[in-house]
Amino acid sequence: MKFILLIIVLFSALNLQPEINSRTFKSSADSTDKSSADYDGPYIFYRNNNIIVKQIIKNESGYTVIPDTLSETGNINFYSQVNDTFTFFFGLKDKINIEPCFFENPDKLIAISDIEGNFFALYDFLLNNNVIDINNNWTFGNGHLVLAGDFFDRGLNVTECLWFIYYLEQEAVKHGGYVHFILGNHEIMNMSGDLRYVRNKYFENCKLMNEDYSSLYKPDTELGRWLSSKNVAEKIGNYLFVHGGISPELDSISNSLEIINSAAREYYFSSKAAKQSGDKLHNILYSGKFSPFWYRGYIKQTITEPELDKIISNFEVSTIIVGHTIVEDVKSFYNGKVIGIDTDHAGGDTEGLLIEDGKYYRTNIQGNRIELK
Repeated sequence: MKFILLIIVLFSALNLQPEINSRTFKSSADSTDKSSADYDGPYIFYRNNNIIVKQIIKNESGYTVIPDTLSETGNINFYSQVNDTFTFFFGLKDKINIEPCFFENPDKLIAISDIEGNFFALYDFLLNNNVIDINNNWTFGNGHLVLAGDFFDRGLNVTECLWFIYYLEQEAVKHGGYVHFILGNHEIMNMSGDLRYVRNKYFENCKLMNEDYSSLYKPDTELGRWLSSKNVAEKIGNYLFVHGGISPELDSISNSLEIINSAAREYYFSSKAAKQSGDKLHNILYSGKFSPFWYRGYIKQTITEPELDKIISNFEVSTIIVGHTIVEDVKSFYNGKVIGIDTDHAGGDTEGLLIEDGKYYRTNIQGNRIELK
């Protein structure tokens, strides 16, 4: 039996809740970052017609890697261990499809953004807002959960956040619900090798796995395949969700979500090439100032209301919901035409947006809600 399965059995039985390549083992993000090797994974690679699984666990001597090679996944359950006491299990998807970018308006919708590796901020928010229960079951019915980008970097549980979203996507559809994962600038950065904000923990883990960090989210990995299926903007009912925003510069070139998402997807793994392509749409999509995952004009209020009205009209929505730029609380701008949902999760201010029965609420990590006016 495969070693990874033996480890899974051991975790279940104990009822636990759950030569080196040196090119990118050093992060330039923060010289004071003292994080070190810790629980992580699994990382699932598709190489030479095999499935290679690598996972960091703790044993008597410290943290170590479990390597495994599978010929097929079948119904194997994988696990992600967040810390000494919290583990969750998931299975691989049978198939990964490109996400649609248009959806009907659901009965209820909850949105959060910019978790940045803070797993328990995400988990507690979902639990206390009745999206999941204590056993990780989906309890939001036919409601939709929107994750508006930037679940990478800064925090120390990035991989666990990603696998939990991956797991929730499968659980939601069983109950008529849906999980939307909109890519932000930090997803794109990690997919394309921009590692400025990656914590030292991940470079130390790469040493143990004998992997280059830049290989972890490429097209020959499960997480890379899954991330590349995601969009940078989606329309759900009358709402447009995008990490940063649609700039007037982008709107002047294209107001087609299909074209924007398709063009952006071409360069998810090579953002520098997009900037060097000479194509105006790709240049704007990967601009540090005007792209849908970098733009800050709505929350900084550098866009005029007539310019915003034109974008709203062109995309045929009533409200644009964005993350990326921190707000003190979830709040509306431009007479309710924009809602900003990026709060300071790392600082203990975890909030999201709930839309139910036509009303807007900011709701916090305890599940307390206040209607937006």
